[in-house]
Amino acid sequence: MRDFRMDDRDPSAGERAENGQPGGRTAAILSAIAAEKEALVRRGPELERTGLLPDELVAWMRALRLFKLFVPEAFGGAGLTLGEAVRIYEALSAVDGSLGWLAQIGSGGGYFVPSFQPEIARAFFSPPEAVIAGTGHPAGRARRVPGGYVVSGRWRYASGAQYATLFTANAVVEGSAPSEEGGGPASGGAAAGAKVSGKVVRAFAFFPEEVELERDWSALSMVATSGWTFSVRERFVPEERSFVVGEALWDPGLLVYRLPFSLFAEASIGAVCIGLGRGFFEAALGEDAPTEAEVREVVERLRAEADDGRLLFFAAVAEAERRLSAGTLDEAAARRLGGAMRRAAHAQRSAVVRALPFLGMRAIRPEGQLNRRFRDLVTAC
Repeated sequence: MRDFRMDDRDPSAGERAENGQPGGRTAAILSAIAAEKEALVRRGPELERTGLLPDELVAWMRALRLFKLFVPEAFGGAGLTLGEAVRIYEALSAVDGSLGWLAQIGSGGGYFVPSFQPEIARAFFSPPEAVIAGTGHPAGRARRVPGGYVVSGRWRYASGAQYATLFTANAVVEGSAPSEEGGGPASGGAAAGAKVSGKVVRAFAFFPEEVELERDWSALSMVATSGWTFSVRERFVPEERSFVVGEALWDPGLLVYRLPFSLFAEASIGAVCIGLGRGFFEAALGEDAPTEAEVREVVERLRAEADDGRLLFFAAVAEAERRLSAGTLDEAAARRLGGAMRRAAHAQRSAVVRALPFLGMRAIRPEGQLNRRFRDLVTAC
């Protein structure tokens, strides 16, 4: 795995994307992924067998700042826009689904930068190795105590648990007064938080030594994503490590923090699906492509259908950012654009599933590229 230094390879690191083309920083990351494509594809069976990322591959992703795409440059991050990041997720997922998934999950933690006070955020996100693993399901309970909360819970599917430097999880706050249920810390409510099904929910950040890990990811695919379970029991969490998802305590200056979290997640996960669809058809029509003209024509038509979904997806992401910049991204527009992103992601799955019967035995061998890409796409969707 080549060593990669952003500052050495990217003299135009501060450039932004223009006319739909990636800016200097994004272009450098995409070039680095393209340079390693063949080597990464060859390592696919190893990742499938071990269910882990080798240390040198984790180091490569960290050097590219693939876990810090939404962390401000002042904290050592790439400071990208959503539109730039989804291009990176797509490119990496087209090479390997587990890597694309881990990049979007790891970088997704950067959305929480403004949820912590600046000095706490700097401590969490500035280290070169910093990356968050976590889960959104409120599978824990928290009770208010002087200076913070005591939290217990067990949370599943924390992708990136293998190398995470911080774990985040939602928990239901016990005994919240009705007057505290409407807002977050900015409102002054001691136990305030988001409301989910009428319950007050807050998020909590734990250090690796504070959690117990269970290496239990056993899904259809994405086997190298270390989506493990973590748990805590009667763990004290100080106030400064508690937050409300989507609530900003300060402005780090990146547009992405103003996106609704649900739309941010739709775009991030959708980009992985788009990349997996692209990678599947690249492999299907590569060296071992069907030789029969009629069969190849069918597969080409299905790839074109997937490409239409890809265009729809990136158009929806661009529209979301345009509206956000103009201050016109309301709830209705966010729902509409999120729906378009979901449809685009599902178009990949539909096209791939319909292509499988035309691709022969190589599509059903579990050790083959096509089979793994298919399973990754089904799992991601």
